[in-house]
Amino acid sequence: MNDTAQRQKDFAQFAAARGRPALFLILQQPLDADHLLLVRAALADRHFPELDLVVHCHGGSIHTAYQIVALLRLHCSTLIAVVPLRAKSAGTLLAIGADRIVMDEIAELGPLDTQIYEERPGGKGEFTSALNPFKALEQLQTYSLETLDLAMRLIVRRSGLDLDTSLRAAIEFVRATTGPLLAQLEAEKLGEYSRALSIGEEYGKRLLRRSGEWDEEKASTLIQRLVHDYPTHEYVIDYAEALDLGLPVELFASHERAAVLNLYPHLASPDDLIELVQPPSGGR
Repeated sequence: MNDTAQRQKDFAQFAAARGRPALFLILQQPLDADHLLLVRAALADRHFPELDLVVHCHGGSIHTAYQIVALLRLHCSTLIAVVPLRAKSAGTLLAIGADRIVMDEIAELGPLDTQIYEERPGGKGEFTSALNPFKALEQLQTYSLETLDLAMRLIVRRSGLDLDTSLRAAIEFVRATTGPLLAQLEAEKLGEYSRALSIGEEYGKRLLRRSGEWDEEKASTLIQRLVHDYPTHEYVIDYAEALDLGLPVELFASHERAAVLNLYPHLASPDDLIELVQPPSGGR
């Protein structure tokens, strides 16, 4: 059996095990506007009572993620995000925009830190987390305060100067040692990245409110945690952590797990896979 035939068989078995249509969104490249067009083409004019969005995504455009969820909402009454392995950043927005999230035991979501495309020397560009410079700023702020405290105590103990004079000397020391580091954080970049994070926050809150299960306060609290509370883009939000966040997550049923395992080889496909598959019965 060739790779295409095997994939079609495994996708069909998964949809049959779940008992509903499944839209497979398995991406190796960052999510972008081209993927939105392919999803639209796959859906055509169909509408489903329930639809599984099987997502495997490492990140990409937060705008496209929002548009895909909004599009899927027009084509189904109940949207279920299915994460067999990984849905990070923009993939996480796809997941939290659904009514429910089904995860494998080793599956992971990630922080909702908007990805910014940046040009690199030599013409090569890459996506980077908009949260990175703010985490660097937090570390510098902590370092500056700790350095000020230590310098103040040393100056008072060793010099015998009064507190006001010692404080001024300590401040000058901190300015000389941490000032050059702070200067490397470009104010314009911080502003750009701050706006990007705000966009991700607003998209997340809007999608949660549309589900009808989240009030303004709960939605804001969740999104703030997803955007700001994790130290790195790669941080693993597993099933237990997702439960702690209050997300509507569940694990695959026992009779579905063999079909999930059959999906794993296709998650490493060199090509992006966007396919709509219906179970033999036509789905729910």
